[in-house]
Amino acid sequence: MITASRRFSLFNIVRSDGIYTLSTQSDTIVAHLDLATGHTLKGLEGLQQLGFRGVVDSTALSNDQKGDISRSINVYGPFSEAHQIGEALSSASAFLQHPFYLVPSCSEYFNPQMFRAGAPMQDLTHLVGLTEKDLMAKAISDGVQHILESLDGSPPSDISGFKDDWEPQGLLSDLNRHQVLALKFVQRRESHSYCYAMRQKLRHFMNISTQDNNHSYCTGGILADVMGLGKTLTMISTILSTLTSSRHERSSTNDGIQGPGIGATLVVVTSVQVLHVWETEIAKHVKYNTLRTCRFHGRNRPTSADHLRNFDIVLTTYSTLSADAKNRGVLHEVDWYRIVLDEAHWIRNQGPRQFKTAVSLKSIRRWCLTGTPIQNSLNDLNSLLGFLHFEPFASPKIFSRYILEPLSNETENGYCRLRELLRTICLRREASLLNLPEPQFERVEVALQQEERALYDRILARCARDIDEIVSSRSKIKKYGIMFAAMMKLRRLCNHGTFATSLLSNTLAGDLPGAGNEQGCDFCNGADEDMFELVKQDSFCSECGRDLMLKASPGVNLPSLNEYVDTPMSEGVSSKAEAVLNRLNRIEDGSKSLVFSYWTATLDLLEHHLKAQGTSYSMIDGNVPYAARLRILEDFRHNEVPVLLMTVETGAFGLNLTAANYVHIVEPQWNPTVEEQAIARAVRMGQTRTVTVVRYMVKDSIEEQYIFQLQRRKRNLAKFTLEGVSQQSGTLDVSTLISNLPFGLTLIRELLC
Repeated sequence: MITASRRFSLFNIVRSDGIYTLSTQSDTIVAHLDLATGHTLKGLEGLQQLGFRGVVDSTALSNDQKGDISRSINVYGPFSEAHQIGEALSSASAFLQHPFYLVPSCSEYFNPQMFRAGAPMQDLTHLVGLTEKDLMAKAISDGVQHILESLDGSPPSDISGFKDDWEPQGLLSDLNRHQVLALKFVQRRESHSYCYAMRQKLRHFMNISTQDNNHSYCTGGILADVMGLGKTLTMISTILSTLTSSRHERSSTNDGIQGPGIGATLVVVTSVQVLHVWETEIAKHVKYNTLRTCRFHGRNRPTSADHLRNFDIVLTTYSTLSADAKNRGVLHEVDWYRIVLDEAHWIRNQGPRQFKTAVSLKSIRRWCLTGTPIQNSLNDLNSLLGFLHFEPFASPKIFSRYILEPLSNETENGYCRLRELLRTICLRREASLLNLPEPQFERVEVALQQEERALYDRILARCARDIDEIVSSRSKIKKYGIMFAAMMKLRRLCNHGTFATSLLSNTLAGDLPGAGNEQGCDFCNGADEDMFELVKQDSFCSECGRDLMLKASPGVNLPSLNEYVDTPMSEGVSSKAEAVLNRLNRIEDGSKSLVFSYWTATLDLLEHHLKAQGTSYSMIDGNVPYAARLRILEDFRHNEVPVLLMTVETGAFGLNLTAANYVHIVEPQWNPTVEEQAIARAVRMGQTRTVTVVRYMVKDSIEEQYIFQLQRRKRNLAKFTLEGVSQQSGTLDVSTLISNLPFGLTLIRELLC
């Protein structure tokens, strides 16, 4: 038997005396194939270059399971014989199915019997290991993705008599065409007559029962343009276009909403950094003193609703909103002219406080700004509709009956319903509208030096031993945490090399909850007081899904972020750091580089080397105060600073860094979306140069053998689901692959081989 993994076992297929058998490497016969399968294989004997492997579920074998078990025969051969193989199998009335396992040396899977309508055969490797349920989920997910990509802003039908003729007052900048169209979409969605007519059409289209048709509603919608298209500027233009009417509005009792009327738009953002981005955009695009702006944040924020009457825009953060609601609730006392949630996917989970406090705000004009209206589950969309009070679909029960259930049945009617719902409430355009230069991608493969490889192997052995000890002792420590901590040590060594000798802790278990203290995200990292206040009341981070309760578990010793890095950094070898420096040194004069890593410790190491060689640089991580961040960013944009070091999550929030034309991703991330968000800091509106993205990967390491494979598998699985997903998602989405302990043990042991 050839152990392929703890999940599957591979067997040789041998013909003896006209009978086909499964045998081990030592030629021990373990099973005979049935006559029908043997007849099929015999029909392929004329093709000399073919090979066969039997694949059997190891779990079933070890449990002495009788009856049906997962088993298949993989057929290996040259691509040139694929057509003949297909014909021979068809003649024997046998048909190839997608394999559920391939040996690592087989990098491509083709199926000559798949219907192609005259097109050439395509590489189907991405379908390996997918069950019928997986394939069905992916088909639905792809359909949803297609709908999102087709929301170009044209309304489902024209409404006669409506004029979108409001003009922004005091706007200094010319809007691009797609921003003008976005402004018109917003103006339509804030018209009571338009929204009522469109809701009636939607209700009739879906044949919604009158008893399910709640007559209360708000105006507004979802601006879901991808990053870099100017959602912030569009909303600022909207506020300017209604400035006269908003200043004259003093009270409202629409939809049962009561309270002192405020002629201001409340804008809720994720952090002080993004709050400053809004203030900067207003100063840049709006005539001075046209918009009266208030920052509702910090200890000195207004304590009465009357103070807010003097402003056109009130800027606050999700955490301040939650804290305010917990105390006096100034923001909830008033009836706002308009409410805007920036990065609105932060309320996608309906359990945490930030969702409840946002929904309970008072206004009949509500907007969600997000490039990802659906991140994992279509229930994310239901949360946004709940905030918008978009009846009757704000009700999870109605949303499930009229949207989710038809989709789960894979009917065209299901897709049509979702399409019409989104076209009514949502606008989304792709980055192709900007006609930006296509980014170029490089992959730098790094080979560990001898002493690094020796340390890597020692850590592998220690991890495997500690895992075995924990399993044998039946420890209550979560299997997921065990594997995550082991992988974090290996990943950090890929970056730090022998600078990180203290990675060899006495036991793995002592480092489990902190898992090397990878940041996860700015929120669950708690690097910012505003973010910490937001997440401290929840069990899970609303952005990355991390279990926040691990940090509060009794008896847990959390290692500090720099525990694994020798101080001072005067000795040691890091092949990864050398590779990054070599690539930076080859960049042409006049170029600027963003260098992203998940760890401040890695940036510290690069800083040490840049300083030693006399290269000018700047650095931003979660510990840099916001005032200092702003100065650093301005210095990078306008002065001769060629390198900016940033933690990847810091660079994923509200930054425009088009001064850079190189982006360096020092290590592959669990979630490829995190990398895409970092890259989008440079590849966005205003970029005039071709951006080169350089990704670094250590050969024959966990980065190559697991993280890249994980990214590949993540892209091939369903991006969206119909059901609620585990809260262990986002950056830590690996839970679906490594929470199964046998798989994790196989990973460690295969790397040791």
